[in-house]
Amino acid sequence: MGEMTAGVTEATHLLGREHHLVGISTRPVGGADPALPTVVFLNSGIIHRIGPNRLYVRLARALAREGALVYRYDFSGIGDSGNPSYAGGAHRSEVELREVVNALDWIRDQEGADHFVLVGLCSGGDNAFLGIERDGRVIGAVLLDPFAFRTTGYFLRYYGPRLLNPAVWWRVLTGRSPFLRWFLGQLRQKLKAESPSEEAPGEPPLRDLTRPTRDEMRRQLREVLERSGRLLYVFTGGLQERYYYRNQFFDAFPGMDFRGLVDFEYYPDSDHTFSRKDLQERLERRIVRWFRESFVGTLEMALPTSTQDLSRKLPRAETALGG
Repeated sequence: MGEMTAGVTEATHLLGREHHLVGISTRPVGGADPALPTVVFLNSGIIHRIGPNRLYVRLARALAREGALVYRYDFSGIGDSGNPSYAGGAHRSEVELREVVNALDWIRDQEGADHFVLVGLCSGGDNAFLGIERDGRVIGAVLLDPFAFRTTGYFLRYYGPRLLNPAVWWRVLTGRSPFLRWFLGQLRQKLKAESPSEEAPGEPPLRDLTRPTRDEMRRQLREVLERSGRLLYVFTGGLQERYYYRNQFFDAFPGMDFRGLVDFEYYPDSDHTFSRKDLQERLERRIVRWFRESFVGTLEMALPTSTQDLSRKLPRAETALGG
């Protein structure tokens, strides 16, 4: 049953093939504009569908007031969603990718929606990028503090001044340095990769799909941009161990043609979860402006895909996931 809130109505749904994904739809009181893409919010880590500090609720209602149909749902095992029958033998990123596709299928069948925008913070942003890269029905994504590659500029800016700080050297000597932990972690991964595998023959290790190599992400970005996918990246000062200066994202992919399809914001004064009201208000204005400029009155329907077209793009564990 729907509930009305400030010009929008909200209702609870059970999404997915197994109806185990709990979600909330938000739509304008007069009905959503069918010409606009349906917006779908993806969990940030283990925080359920309201988002950190109710950020997703605020953004969903703002986009619904722009005329969009919006869904917020929980991945399996998070919030109110149950566990699926198809998760065995798959990396969590593969399970969540399958659930993104299943959720979009369900929304298509129930609402008649055939093009989508994904929104997510942190791991939700990682899954939003994976979704737009793997599913041709996704024509836009808002990526809030997603995974980013450290660059030469990052190391010079972040670690350069710290090399002159005696307290930093003390943390290194006592084993409490973040850089030392990162360096030792990288060394362990390299040694593990070079050591003989202990896994059974024919059983490749599970891989996190949200952590591509830089070359893989360059290819993925190119594929998204070649079909005119729209991207809005927003980075904050809340994850300085990952992202430290404005142009770090672009420096990670030198010479790449972004075709005018990538919008970008850097908020060094913001924490990772946009905990203050003024930070949420600024983010809301930016996302709404991006949505208007990208899709309101400008959307051209040059979309791929049936679900069958997507099979070649799904991860290797599709069979294990019960596809």
